[in-house]
Amino acid sequence: QHVLAGDGVLYQAEGIAFAHSCIPGKSGGVSHRFFVNGEMWNDEYQPSSSDANGKDMAHVFQIVSNHRRLDQQLLLGARGDGEAVITGQHQLSSEAVQFLEELVTAGVLYGSDD
Repeated sequence: QHVLAGDGVLYQAEGIAFAHSCIPGKSGGVSHRFFVNGEMWNDEYQPSSSDANGKDMAHVFQIVSNHRRLDQQLLLGARGDGEAVITGQHQLSSEAVQFLEELVTAGVLYGSDD
């Protein structure tokens, strides 16, 4: 929560590989998968829908797997789907925040006051 408020950053832990994949989903949507340390998270959403949770999860999966340093601007900034988000006016879904908290609890992300 502190990082999303602009207080500090999250870093990927050293020596751990992060990956993200995107494949066609079973119901015609897109299935996003996130892999770290032998674990997998999966989220499927319809790109044409207004499924904010699915968009947030896909966005967070991509950001966490592709960036060693995660700050407020990166997590809440412009998205790959072309939707511009003004920092401070967008909030991640509770599912996306819970996912980030799980990664911190698991020790694969850690916080810093940078």
